[in-house]
Amino acid sequence: MIDLFNEQYDRQTLKENIYSVKLMDIVKTQMLDITFIVRYILNKTYQLHEDDKQITIKDIIKYQPHITEEMIYKYNLSYDSDEDSVEDFESVSNRN
Repeated sequence: MIDLFNEQYDRQTLKENIYSVKLMDIVKTQMLDITFIVRYILNKTYQLHEDDKQITIKDIIKYQPHITEEMIYKYNLSYDSDEDSVEDFESVSNRN
């Protein structure tokens, strides 16, 4: 298990562990780019915990001050959900 509160992780590590941590914890503790935010954090596919379903754009801006609301909307409009997907939860959970 990764330690979000004491370590910074690269994008690949966060992707590989997306189902084992709360998305809100990622938002609060890691430096994220706009693509990761739209593709994973704001994507309902990866929102397994109730807390994750409550994440708002205001939360993103609060914990990721380098990201603007305009950036989120702009990238969200051009995002194709098949661009950077990871395995579904069932596939990941069956590996262990």
